[in-house]
Amino acid sequence: MTIRSYTTGSGDPEKLRLIEQSFAMLHDSPTLPNLRMLYKSSTDMFSEGFIWGDGWWIQNSFGFTMGAIPLLDPFWSKILQNSYDAFWTRIGDGKRIGADNGVPTHPNYAYRAPDGSLGDCVSRIGIIYRQGDGDVDSYDWFYEATAAGVLMEAEILLFDRRPEQIKKYLPLMRRSLDHIESARAENGLFLVGPSANLLAPSYGGSPADEDGKPQKGYLTGLSVTTAAALKKCAALCRMVGDGETAAEYERRLDRTLSALPALLTDEGYFVKSMDPDGTKHGIYGADRYGYLDGVCNVDAAAWGVVGSELSRSICEKIASVPGIRPAGILCTNYPHLDDTLPAYRNRSGEPHSLGWRSGDWVDGGCWATVEGRAILAYLKAGAYEDAFRAAGVYMKWAEEYRQDAPMSQWGFNSNNPWQQENDDHTVCQRPVSVMIDNFAPVTCLLRGLFGWDADEEGLVVRPQIPGDITELRQHVPVVFGGCSIYAAYMGGDGPLAAALNGVPLPAEEDGTIRIPASLLPRGTEVCLTLDRSGTAPVLSVDELKRNDTLTGDYAGLKDDLAAICRECSSALDAETDPMRAERLREILSAAEVAALRRRLPFDRHELRPMTEEKISQILNLYDQTVRELYEGLR
Repeated sequence: MTIRSYTTGSGDPEKLRLIEQSFAMLHDSPTLPNLRMLYKSSTDMFSEGFIWGDGWWIQNSFGFTMGAIPLLDPFWSKILQNSYDAFWTRIGDGKRIGADNGVPTHPNYAYRAPDGSLGDCVSRIGIIYRQGDGDVDSYDWFYEATAAGVLMEAEILLFDRRPEQIKKYLPLMRRSLDHIESARAENGLFLVGPSANLLAPSYGGSPADEDGKPQKGYLTGLSVTTAAALKKCAALCRMVGDGETAAEYERRLDRTLSALPALLTDEGYFVKSMDPDGTKHGIYGADRYGYLDGVCNVDAAAWGVVGSELSRSICEKIASVPGIRPAGILCTNYPHLDDTLPAYRNRSGEPHSLGWRSGDWVDGGCWATVEGRAILAYLKAGAYEDAFRAAGVYMKWAEEYRQDAPMSQWGFNSNNPWQQENDDHTVCQRPVSVMIDNFAPVTCLLRGLFGWDADEEGLVVRPQIPGDITELRQHVPVVFGGCSIYAAYMGGDGPLAAALNGVPLPAEEDGTIRIPASLLPRGTEVCLTLDRSGTAPVLSVDELKRNDTLTGDYAGLKDDLAAICRECSSALDAETDPMRAERLREILSAAEVAALRRRLPFDRHELRPMTEEKISQILNLYDQTVRELYEGLR
């Protein structure tokens, strides 16, 4: 049997469709945006996409990256690392300013950050150390973005497993963790000022003093993200024999976790922040600061910072507040923020205090980078319908090449401000958008189904697959330590049994499988079978592996693309370097998809009209992807 799909299985057809389409978006799809469209040859890294040029944001890419790390092959893993190296090479040192050449072209590039600080955005000309929207001079350093940067790098290294890479990045990560540690208060929480959070600038700190100067507060998200980063960094230190630093990070982790309950409500979910006087922001229904914050709560569950009982409590609280998911996807908060920096200065608790309508931006908008983390949280808590419903909403927009970020109007996105469209959509200045944010629901769904994780000992797997999916086979691998792992799952009511290449593996009572790294040698391919039915067949890699043979069908492409195909086809026949050969294959594969896109109907237009201008822009996305990959090779 020749397998051309990315997955096969049985059970709920809608869920299986979403899984298949999610894999297609990471590889090839003639009917959906794919990850290649966000590659920039000028920097050899990913970009935010849409109108944001070659910039790369930590807060926007966070959800995508945390889902994608096990799913990317070595070629695209290198591109991902390049994207974060743009931050690490510009890490704050107390001396350099954001502009690489020392001459800022915009005030946001003029800040001189403390040692270890990362930032909001990088581009070819430098780094923006503070969140870049609004009254930036009044903002604190972007502490939670720094914590997220450390967490993502730690995940990359734990899945990559190369000691020389770990030793290269650990000193940089240490500087960032020390920078965050400098904000720790005596009570073990982190005391930081406005816009130090993900997503900024929705955090205003504590109420301003009489002179209007913003004050600091205890930010829950910073404790949550830092805790996750400390745990992963301790594991990395142990991998390279640095037990002393590992022990130090574990002491910091213990102190962080011990302090976190001060930020819980009586109902069992987290507030967004707390003032030094003990006033909590984010107790739903309170007269003041009475909103529910989605971001810090789903992150706490997604990263395993809290146990299963509290994770379920968080997910149940979100489910009990219809206003935070009116369109089926998670709003940043509900009903609105009355504690932003402008709200303090205007002495107003009314909605729309950030200059945008509540529900459109970081006050109530729906950000896919957050949704990915929510999907991880839902899967861990067994809230499978919530996870697939959210993935389905974002997939519906992807089918129309409208990956807006954020989705406005509390997720209904009836008129997205960034697209410059009128109410009846007869005019839309920007009908097409492909953005990295919107790949987060895709990657987090795929990572979460098998619960792929890594620690100092090896690979950790915990299937989180709903009961109405009775069989699932993945025909493209996840990658751990350079080993390609093909996975198959058979559902049922029995205890979980696991086998690697037919050899049984022990399963813990909660369904967790721990595979020592020694069983997954670099450069090999293995088959992992998970079975709850007691009837799963023994499968081989060859039975699971997808046939990705190039077809050579480039009919209908523009002349310059056809010339690229001829050159790359000829070069591939003679290429002996594996990485360069993979790049040539990527170019030719992208060209095949661009050709196929021209022959298929544009029949997805339930949400927005499929105009000739929109069709032209979609085709250009596919064509430009081939050109960018080719220029990257050159």
